[in-house]
Amino acid sequence: VAVVLEERLNDALPYPDDRVFKEDSPPRFRCFQYGNTIEVLDDYLALSVSIDSTRLEHNTYFDFRNWYARAARRAHEDRLPRWRRGFELEDLRDELGDLFAAESERRGDLDGIFEADELEINAVSLKKGKSKEEPLTLERNSAVPRDFSRLIPKPIIVDAFVNGEKAKTLLDTGSLSDFITPAFAKHLGLKVFPLAKQISLNLAVKGSRAKISSGCIAELEYQEVQERRYFDVAVMNYDIILGTPFLYQHKVHLSMNPTKVVIGSKKSLPMTGAAQVRSLESCAVDLFQDRLEAARQELRQYAEPICRDTSDAPLPPLRAINHTIPLKDESKIYHWRPSKCPDALRELWVEKRDAYLKSGRWKMSNARNTSPMLLLTKPGMG
Repeated sequence: VAVVLEERLNDALPYPDDRVFKEDSPPRFRCFQYGNTIEVLDDYLALSVSIDSTRLEHNTYFDFRNWYARAARRAHEDRLPRWRRGFELEDLRDELGDLFAAESERRGDLDGIFEADELEINAVSLKKGKSKEEPLTLERNSAVPRDFSRLIPKPIIVDAFVNGEKAKTLLDTGSLSDFITPAFAKHLGLKVFPLAKQISLNLAVKGSRAKISSGCIAELEYQEVQERRYFDVAVMNYDIILGTPFLYQHKVHLSMNPTKVVIGSKKSLPMTGAAQVRSLESCAVDLFQDRLEAARQELRQYAEPICRDTSDAPLPPLRAINHTIPLKDESKIYHWRPSKCPDALRELWVEKRDAYLKSGRWKMSNARNTSPMLLLTKPGMG
């Protein structure tokens, strides 16, 4: 490996063109291998750098020129005095904090303002459908745009207690339900039950849609409120989210500047009022087990005249024009022969004869058959 590396380096990085050497002059690079380490000696720059041989053995497209240029630059910078090196953050030492002192004094005592690289948007957006009875969907309007630096107010995040455990709680006026994360529900040992009908969960971003398929009931404690409350289970960035149901039922007043949360009612009030409360309906089909048997019976009665057995159904009405079978020789006389039924088919013949006579398909008459009647089974019937 060292020999190959030496040849590649001498071919790619020879001596500068303005220097003249004799034919017996040594090459610029000489490589020596010691175990897994290859030592590279550069006679022109008087440098010595090393590389792990495994990097060369398992990399077919290894860039020798780029690797040596960076290695030589690092080795050359170590030789320079500190004042000739490039600027580094260590050169600031304790002066880094003083650079932003003026900015901190300008902001003052705005404790509710912080600099962040994420932005959460929580807002209610009720879409007006063409039909007045169009079902609503739960909305969790949250988006996180990225920016280099932006001053944004903090959302209202409080500490509530769920089953005695502290929970990071977001008071969100843009959520049309109360949510709990699956991991937190599992940590508390809550009994999560599946919903009879899934509910759509729409986000603020167009095209984003999820489904809520489970829920749970937990003991919630916040300020004066202490009650058992239902939560929809959904994945989010907080332990729980108290949305418009909680805020409406407890007459909560929120203030952002300064941040205040005032509970207007300790007890959960009923959600009434056509102006502010609407019904949330699922688009799934309702299934009622007690009505299934009645529906089956109705379908059987409806299909009974159509799905009758052939032996029980009479002949269909005659058409206005019936077909005829012309004889090739109308003067020919066929001799009468009695028909014989095999013993294996006698019971079936008797059953069919009696059924056809009863339904009127056949009738007894005095006549002579023109040819013997063959009693055979249908294909695939035995």
